[in-house]
Amino acid sequence: MFKFIFSKTFLINILIILVVITASLWGIFKYLDSYTLNSKTISVPSLEGLTINEVEEVLSEKKLRYQILDSIYVENNEKGIVLEQQPSIDDLVKENRTIYITMSKIIPPKMGMPDVVDMSLRIAVAKIESYGLKVGKLSYFPSECVNCVLEAKINNKTVTHNQEIAKGSVIDLVLGSGTSSEKVFAPYLIGLSKEEALQKIQASFLNIGAEIYTDCTSKEDSISAKIFKQSPQRSENIVINMGSPIDIWFTCDTSKIKISVVDTLNLNLLDE
Repeated sequence: MFKFIFSKTFLINILIILVVITASLWGIFKYLDSYTLNSKTISVPSLEGLTINEVEEVLSEKKLRYQILDSIYVENNEKGIVLEQQPSIDDLVKENRTIYITMSKIIPPKMGMPDVVDMSLRIAVAKIESYGLKVGKLSYFPSECVNCVLEAKINNKTVTHNQEIAKGSVIDLVLGSGTSSEKVFAPYLIGLSKEEALQKIQASFLNIGAEIYTDCTSKEDSISAKIFKQSPQRSENIVINMGSPIDIWFTCDTSKIKISVVDTLNLNLLDE
């Protein structure tokens, strides 16, 4: 028996079996490696801010796929672009992996118009803004109900309670002016941002008129600009009708904004 084990024929057979087993294992691992793409990983590209057409182009080059997981409306964002993605940027994935994306809606969702008729201006503004809407122009109409909402409008068309409107719409309000032509002082706006000025103008039952921007080169500059001039000015000698417009000039150059001691004193006296 020992003679057979150490014979040339037996050793050749053993060698052949070992070669077959080794080749088979190599083939199996090579197949698995090819099937699972273990040796091929792809870095996920950044898709945020891209349109669908741009997403398709980028992922096609990377041999990846995409699926829209959700669409949401973001008022101040560019519409029709990717907001989020999963897997994240620079994650390593296999070829043909699906990237799930969240898009910003192009068309704002619809909602019912809140009921603001017969409310005071202050309460109506708070309610409108709580619904994700904006207050636009204020106009006045003779009525015994002083400074209460008589009518709500969008683009000069009356809107009623529960009427379907787009989220983020600008609502213009018609307010009662009383039975007399009531006069008010223009608010002092120098040094204020647009948002701050709008609050003071509405609190005085007036409207923003012309908006003139100087030395502002970008959208970001315009947002941070301050008022350096207004017409009419705040003065103890000037009163205007409710609902009148106030023209305001904005600047990004703070050296143009000059608030004098006299202006401050006049403002305090008029507000007392």
